[in-house]
Amino acid sequence: MLRGSELPAGAFVAAFPGVTQPAFSQHLKVLRESGIASVRADRQRRLYTLAPESLDPVRDWLVPNTIVVETVATKSKARPKPTPARELMLGLLG
Repeated sequence: MLRGSELPAGAFVAAFPGVTQPAFSQHLKVLRESGIASVRADRQRRLYTLAPESLDPVRDWLVPNTIVVETVATKSKARPKPTPARELMLGLLG
């Protein structure tokens, strides 16, 4: 669920086979109620969209702290390993 795109609830379940559909439903409910995601009905599907502006406070905190961590990592010649979670956060924070 990235900026400007919609994903059906089933896409999350398919992407994470170790997580059950009821578990995803609960997580998506929390995201909806917190304003991080919105949902619209399309026939029998529910399409979810990320509200990126809701993550501004998180980005405002992460960006300066990420720079500090990456500066320390660069000085120690260690590079942060690319991970799916890191790539996702970079995509969300744009």
